[in-house]
Amino acid sequence: MPRWRRPLRRRWRGTRAGSIFWCLTERGGWWVVRTEQHHILVLGGTLEARLLAEALAREAVFSVTYALFSPTGTVQPPENCRLHLGSFGGREGLVQFIKQERVTALVSALHPHAQTMQRRMDTVLPALDIPTFRLRRRLWTAEPGDRWSEFETEDALIEDVKAQAQDAQARGRACRLFCAVGPQAMAQFLPLTAFATVYARRFDSARGQVNPAITWIDAQPHPSVAAETDLFERLGIDALVTKNSGGTRPAKLLAAARLDLPTFLLRPKAEPLGAGFDRWEDIHSALLQLPARF
Repeated sequence: MPRWRRPLRRRWRGTRAGSIFWCLTERGGWWVVRTEQHHILVLGGTLEARLLAEALAREAVFSVTYALFSPTGTVQPPENCRLHLGSFGGREGLVQFIKQERVTALVSALHPHAQTMQRRMDTVLPALDIPTFRLRRRLWTAEPGDRWSEFETEDALIEDVKAQAQDAQARGRACRLFCAVGPQAMAQFLPLTAFATVYARRFDSARGQVNPAITWIDAQPHPSVAAETDLFERLGIDALVTKNSGGTRPAKLLAAARLDLPTFLLRPKAEPLGAGFDRWEDIHSALLQLPARF
């Protein structure tokens, strides 16, 4: 019986080899056996997805394509990864891409509010004959000091904000909102401008609704709680409107709690189907257990 040595974790120059094995034959000679790389498709949109893609790309046994369905601004690919931007052309287009590009494993690490792509994935995953993994991003939960109200739909959120804004106006005070839902989603929140002064942020000035009722702040979210607190104070913000996107709690939420501001959060419309991993590191470990491709 042949015996196998531990694989060398290095690339075979000039090829897409993943690892190299030496096989000891029954006659006592050694054969060199070359394996192919696994092609991993990562459907991204979160920081955790990017970290996973870069970690996988550092492994000699993987080649990685990182896909973004609806990117904002100029996107740099994760290190050593191919970048795919935009739609695959529907469900059939995604299946065709997987076949043509010889994808051997798929990771769904979509943003919790990427509803269109998530619905597509829920229909595609059961039909695929390759290993699939899902990175589940835990949503934020209220902590002591938070003044949160969560909603399942934009309409319900807007109606609640409207009621509170009208109460403030009855007391002779105008309402100023900081709407941190992303420039592409502002179309669903335009009714807020009928009863409040609305500020919104974007780091790509080409994005966002052209509407004189919205005051755009062209900047990226600041990681500093002090900076976000200062911004809210300078603008005289009365309440924060945002999406519950999960992951690491951002500075804007901590700043709102520090200033005792009401915070209105939109929850994802539906949880993705099937079980998932809570940590990207666990998906990385699971993918390393895939059998070698000869």
